[in-house]
Amino acid sequence: MKKKKKYIDNDWEDAPDDTTVVEGNGDQFQVHLSDYVIPEKVSAFIRAYKPCNEFDPGCESFDEARLRDFFKATVCGLGDPLKLYIDDLKMADFRMDVSVATGELTIFVVPRT
Repeated sequence: MKKKKKYIDNDWEDAPDDTTVVEGNGDQFQVHLSDYVIPEKVSAFIRAYKPCNEFDPGCESFDEARLRDFFKATVCGLGDPLKLYIDDLKMADFRMDVSVATGELTIFVVPRT
């Protein structure tokens, strides 16, 4: 594990990295940001919704807060897993647009019937 040679309050800080090595029982494994993404949640979203335009009838909006709540994507020491969820949704033709009503980046969807 890399260590940053920065002395603060009698403690060594870990160097920022996209992985963390965890040791236990003599074994080592790496934790990646993608380990915080559950692909089944993306599949469930795609089964439940389809993309639409902001002013389509029955349109729902998923801004950052609502997406973060839906996917339970909490920023961690390795980064923000919400970015990975949004990337997966982009591959399924869901796109983020600026909402005319709120001015925020939003994914517009309608429930599948």
